[in-house]
Amino acid sequence: MTRWAITALLAVLPPLVAMQPQGCSRRADIRDEPDSSFVAPPPEIDAGEILPVDAGLDAYPPCGERPFALCYGTVDFPCGFSSWIVSLAERCQEETGCKTNGHLEVTLGEDGCVAEIAMNQPNDDIVACLAEEIGSTSCPCERPETVSHFFGLGNDGCGSDCSIEFPCPEGERCVAGECVR
Repeated sequence: MTRWAITALLAVLPPLVAMQPQGCSRRADIRDEPDSSFVAPPPEIDAGEILPVDAGLDAYPPCGERPFALCYGTVDFPCGFSSWIVSLAERCQEETGCKTNGHLEVTLGEDGCVAEIAMNQPNDDIVACLAEEIGSTSCPCERPETVSHFFGLGNDGCGSDCSIEFPCPEGERCVAGECVR
């Protein structure tokens, strides 16, 4: 080979190597790698004894016959049970007048259906609201899981907060931050 041929080959070879087709790669850093920051954990609130409540879940169709609820996760983590239960608990809290206090624990069974609802300050209205959706649906989850939710303490109603920025409906007036007739 001549020098010219070798020089031409060396000039063409690197781009050809770089153009070789490469397969798709996917990398997800899903570990909580330690860093130099420090965030103090919030204080624990002692829930006391959280006892199962009779939600009547056995009155609903068998688990295999139920449609999936909105408890889908992402492609990598298909079970979104915990986020679904928290949003359901918050929705039921509002629908039942924001009167539920204390802790809620919901346990998902191996079959993808809720096996148990437990509370330390039971409220029949919120149990009925939760059971209505929980009892008629299932989740695409493959392992048991328990989700806890804290409603707070001292809840005595949602109220209709008002201010200069958020006036009351017509026919009502704002007194001490609440709309009254």
